[in-house]
Amino acid sequence: MKNFAKKIVAIFAILAVAASTFAGCNKKEETSAPMQYPFEVGAAADNSLSLDNPNADLDAEDPVADATEAPVTEIVTEVQDVTDAEGQPATEFVPVTEADGQEATDAEGAVVTESVKVTEVVTSVVTKATEKPTEPAYVAKEDGRYAMWLDISKDENFFFEDEMITASFKIKENIPDGDYKVRIVPDLSDVAGVAIYADKVIDGIIRVNNGQIEAVDVSNETGMVFYGDNIACKQGDTIDFNINIKNNSGLVAFCIWFYFDSNAMEFIEAQPSGTFAEIARNTEIGGGKNKD
Repeated sequence: MKNFAKKIVAIFAILAVAASTFAGCNKKEETSAPMQYPFEVGAAADNSLSLDNPNADLDAEDPVADATEAPVTEIVTEVQDVTDAEGQPATEFVPVTEADGQEATDAEGAVVTESVKVTEVVTSVVTKATEKPTEPAYVAKEDGRYAMWLDISKDENFFFEDEMITASFKIKENIPDGDYKVRIVPDLSDVAGVAIYADKVIDGIIRVNNGQIEAVDVSNETGMVFYGDNIACKQGDTIDFNINIKNNSGLVAFCIWFYFDSNAMEFIEAQPSGTFAEIARNTEIGGGKNKD
């Protein structure tokens, strides 16, 4: 088990013990256990699985086109004009034919002729301009980050809505146009130390150079919903992707995982945002420096 996974288990264990203590007392008692853990972001490579190909090599380099080029040859047959010694088109007189295929004659019965260019059929082997071979198929490579936070210092749940985490990504150049999913997996707890489960989780979509995309509509949702943004952008853009919450029933801790295609986008940073940002700023005890 990686260090970050051990840390998560330990923190939530502390949360459960502290919450049980609070539940058994009418008055909050002093405790030496850490009651806060500031917002932190870390790598989630332990849980990486390919978005589109479960057998993909997670350590592989980004897919690139084969840069080699191969000459193409073919046999070409064409009709060319014959020239004389002076380089002028050679001509000859041939009978004129009627519509029925018979030779035309004049009033005296002589065959009518006309002058035409002399041609010949030439066959040659031609090497055409080089062509790139077909580029290899694009393969997604899933990577991930976790964002975690805990604050039971007030012995009460926190209620915040809408955007809560903003992750910044750099969209890579030369990736295929299309839709790229950002998958969201929330682990949540309330002040009683009870695991909270979202009623619905809606993954976000990054649409790259493929037209506009409608925003996620949660207006009719009645239960707790975690959802990502839908964003339209182009190759080379830097975007801010929000993880949002609706109908928050009350939380004191979360570990939210978000997975993305690292062959298509580069993770830059993640920060608390919206009304949760002020709550996170007041969580001071313990370490909380962001890291890649």
